[in-house]
Amino acid sequence: MTYTASLRYGTLGRVSLTVGDVRISPGTGTHRLAFPIKVAGSWLNPDEPDSNAPTLLTGSVWTDQPNLRWLAPVPVQVLTVRGYEVGGELSIDLGDDQLVALERARGQADLSLVLNLQATLLNSDPGVYPVADEQVQFRIPAGRWLELLDQAGSEVGIVLRVPSPLTDSALDGPPAASAADVASLSQATARLRQARAELRDQQWEHCVATCRRVLENVARLGSLPSSSEVSKVAASDRTQNERWAAIYYDVKSMTSAAHHDDGTTAGFTWTRVDAEALLAATGALLVRYTSA
Repeated sequence: MTYTASLRYGTLGRVSLTVGDVRISPGTGTHRLAFPIKVAGSWLNPDEPDSNAPTLLTGSVWTDQPNLRWLAPVPVQVLTVRGYEVGGELSIDLGDDQLVALERARGQADLSLVLNLQATLLNSDPGVYPVADEQVQFRIPAGRWLELLDQAGSEVGIVLRVPSPLTDSALDGPPAASAADVASLSQATARLRQARAELRDQQWEHCVATCRRVLENVARLGSLPSSSEVSKVAASDRTQNERWAAIYYDVKSMTSAAHHDDGTTAGFTWTRVDAEALLAATGALLVRYTSA
């Protein structure tokens, strides 16, 4: 599937630009989405090697799902436009979280992108305005998009989105046990980011310990039955809320082991896999108890 744009320069003529089928180059954490293009200038002589027009091409890519949102810039490049079609490439870099967000936003539909392009003639006649803008509506069929995701799949991690306000808004939790631990969603998400940084720095035990602090804040922000109330009910008879609470207390119990140096947790060895699992579980519980 191809899309064509026309960049007009008054009486001089126009540059036709054709965008071809998209492809992906998987990376580590960031992936390149590339659009092959062909350009040609209507006023240029295709039979003359010296007949060309160096053109500065810039732009940005937006997505209109669920509404128009900026996605990524198009790297600046200079194209040598000639009287016949010359090949080139537009590309944008997308992170793991952007791929996940795009996939979630499109639902079952095709992926719709908007390419805003600007082409500036570098050696134009003084009487010609050298800048032209064009917008290309680009649609990637759902089947093709899934093929691209499959190509990047082995390099893409699951991204958990946790709402993270800069300040508390209408959250009035119960009084905190100390000034260091307040009922604050901002504080909880800040500590979750801290745990992620500790995971990145290979501080497995510190990461788990910080997850414990996040979970302590979850209890202040959400409404949970007590541990004793949950334990009194047989697992098969628990309500949905009680089963979520049981998960919460089990995860919290595991993270508590990273807080004790008194021999009560002798034999615990924390690994990356442990820290990753508990960080994911903590983030999921934070979303579960603060999104209602």
